[in-house]
Amino acid sequence: MNEKTLSSIVSSFESTLEKFRSADKGDNRIFAIYAEYFVALKLTQQGFSAEVVNKKSYDVLLDYDVAIEVKTGKYEDGCAAASFGKGKQIEDVKFDYCIFLTYDKLRIRETLIFSRKELEEVALKPRGSPVVRYPKTNPCILLRYDTLEEYLHNLQESERLDIEQELHKHPQEFINRWDKIKKL
Repeated sequence: MNEKTLSSIVSSFESTLEKFRSADKGDNRIFAIYAEYFVALKLTQQGFSAEVVNKKSYDVLLDYDVAIEVKTGKYEDGCAAASFGKGKQIEDVKFDYCIFLTYDKLRIRETLIFSRKELEEVALKPRGSPVVRYPKTNPCILLRYDTLEEYLHNLQESERLDIEQELHKHPQEFINRWDKIKKL
């Protein structure tokens, strides 16, 4: 898709999201679709050819060989989470990069960018209750708190992941790091 078409789609979604906010409707389903087109537009602006494909294993395809998984996480109780189910998507190398958009009130708060390799620990260390809501079906999550202090306060040492600690200690290594994405 070209930049002009993607820009028009993203603009339409943003107008729709504004109507949802005005009506005080927090329907998150539309936000996930918006996020995929938002990411495709941003990557097109970076010089990539981006196509929203919404496959089971990834959402956006760049230049016909770079797979991008888009995750969204709504801030609730001071935390947003990206869900990777049982981690097979990561383990089976189904994508090359993951772009995690945290949001609140249907507005993007942060755009976090990870290579699949950076997320391997998420798949290798599934977590149980009380860290995850659905430990049998969805134990592999990435957590984002506003600060390192909140992260450390809310998780026992045994529940913490190195990648999450790195994210909270050095958020600048992940926030809006579109430059991490390279052609393979």
